[in-house]
Amino acid sequence: MPKLLNYKGLYGDHYTTILPDFFHCELLSVRSAVYNWEIKKHLHTDLIQVFIIESGKGVLLLEESELPFEGPGAIIVPAHTLHGFNFEAEIVGDVVTFSETFIEQAFKSAPHILFKITQLNFYPLDTESKNFEDVLFLKKRIVEELLDIHQEKLVLQPLFQLFCISLYKIAQQREDHKLEVKNRALKYFRAYQKKIRQNNTEHKGVAQYAKELNITSVHLNRICQSVVQKTALEVIHEHWIGEAKKYLLNTQYSISEISYFLNFKDPAYFTRLFKKYVGVSPRDFKKG
Repeated sequence: MPKLLNYKGLYGDHYTTILPDFFHCELLSVRSAVYNWEIKKHLHTDLIQVFIIESGKGVLLLEESELPFEGPGAIIVPAHTLHGFNFEAEIVGDVVTFSETFIEQAFKSAPHILFKITQLNFYPLDTESKNFEDVLFLKKRIVEELLDIHQEKLVLQPLFQLFCISLYKIAQQREDHKLEVKNRALKYFRAYQKKIRQNNTEHKGVAQYAKELNITSVHLNRICQSVVQKTALEVIHEHWIGEAKKYLLNTQYSISEISYFLNFKDPAYFTRLFKKYVGVSPRDFKKG
């Protein structure tokens, strides 16, 4: 099974870990011009992207098809979605990138919105519509908030929620250009990740997840190696490490309490596992 070009971070970047509240916004020209406006097919680990195209043309490269597009419009690319771009040099727009955890937290009480705005889609926009104006205004406010080093980013999530709701309204009002993901490995991998996230009451093993997916453990391991270059067990471990980081960054619970909340029977084992993946102990990670 061939390996897919995978970035744990932005295109061309390789981060060792993605924080649960990862959020980034930049002009399309910043990164695309470096690569001569040609972005090879790739996918991002745990990151969702929204491309806001104000003007200009390009081609969205998918697994087995190509979609020419012209601004104004919005392209939503979910995590673990194989995609690439050929942009015209005159294109004007921005790309907003955020972690799955960030948007799931923002819309945990509105799953219908979360579902709609995390699907692979292209939405043509009307420059004279209020929703288009709202998207541009909120994108601008988000950029200002990110650049303000004196603020604690307290309004970032509310701005982001309004930004996504504006996209949701656009999706509701027009016929969207929903794009189908055909890669079977990616479909299985997403289903595997979803099952892991939904199971916070016990630690299931790879064999049990594989059985639920109606595939073998060997097949599941090959899928994970192809998509993220990790074993199926490492994908499970990284989920629990991500959950642990949320507690460590946002609560005052002790290491033993966090271990208990995450259903680790042995706090010492939890500490060893965390250090193996993060490089520092949970205590040192919490200290900063």
